[in-house]
Amino acid sequence: MTAEKQFPTHARAVVIGGGVVGCSILFHLAKFGWKDSVLLERDELTSGSSWHAAGQIHTISSDPNISRLQGYTINLYKEIEETSGHSVGLHST
Repeated sequence: MTAEKQFPTHARAVVIGGGVVGCSILFHLAKFGWKDSVLLERDELTSGSSWHAAGQIHTISSDPNISRLQGYTINLYKEIEETSGHSVGLHST
């Protein structure tokens, strides 16, 4: 016998898709204090396109905006590891 899960009837934000982008959006909403948010995923988190991505982060770019985004991403991965206590699999080479 499985327990039936309660599904919320209201949410301030509903994120559809539990890939890297959807999970990032939900993480940032929570970081900014949005407690009434829901993520909908039809299967396992990151099991779709995100799972098949190479996951390479290049840290050198001639575009300063891309460079800032890359730096933010690397720091975010470190923050997620520290906050959650789980490895995100980031390997710097």
